[in-house]
Amino acid sequence: MGNIFVKDIYDHIDSFAPFSSAMSFDNVGLLVGDYGASVTKIVLALDITKNVIEEAKKTGAELIISHHPVIFDPLKSVDSDSVVYGLCRNGLNAICAHTNLDAANGGVNDILCTALELENIQIWEPENIGRIGYTNRTFGDLVKLTANKLGVKGLNYIDCGRPCHKIAVLGGSGGSDIDFAVSSGADTLITGEMKHNQYIYAKDRGLNVIAAGHFDTEYIIIPILADILSYKFRTLDVSVFYEPPYEIYTV
Repeated sequence: MGNIFVKDIYDHIDSFAPFSSAMSFDNVGLLVGDYGASVTKIVLALDITKNVIEEAKKTGAELIISHHPVIFDPLKSVDSDSVVYGLCRNGLNAICAHTNLDAANGGVNDILCTALELENIQIWEPENIGRIGYTNRTFGDLVKLTANKLGVKGLNYIDCGRPCHKIAVLGGSGGSDIDFAVSSGADTLITGEMKHNQYIYAKDRGLNVIAAGHFDTEYIIIPILADILSYKFRTLDVSVFYEPPYEIYTV
């Protein structure tokens, strides 16, 4: 294989997680950089932070690929201490694949379902990027399985006492999809995080909930995406950067 360019990598991601499939509120694609830039090394991370930029500089990477968009809300300024400025100053390119990667076949939510050993996986609803899967486990066993498979030290849950069979899965923030879960006939929602009032609403609706952390329910795709790119572009040096934004204190 000859020279590899940012556009080659963009096009390959687009082939299995089309950027055009991202939700309307989202901001995905090449957010910083040049399609024509040559690439020999890549760093993948859930978020582009200052530490990720330092890792890219240290390893000599020309491209960072992240799940969360490095530019989401409209920028009103780019000061010298900002991550976007750091990318530009260091000549780093940034591709961000967010809700398009959530929705993709083999994307975030499919991988979550596989990790949680759910069966008969289906797309949640046409307008929803989540998945529906089935299990015969008790709710308590599903809580333990989720914690073990995702390697989390703690998680939040609501046990409404309902049998645990039809599971709605949505990595990241799923609190706004409670009604989707209920209307689909799910008895349980597995997601990353929810707001306080959303826990109350879910309980009122009789929906079991497992909230295993935004980072942990989405980072699961990063090593897999690294493997996909390594297989396609055999000469690329592809590495992953693990950086949870917080830690959980356990007693």
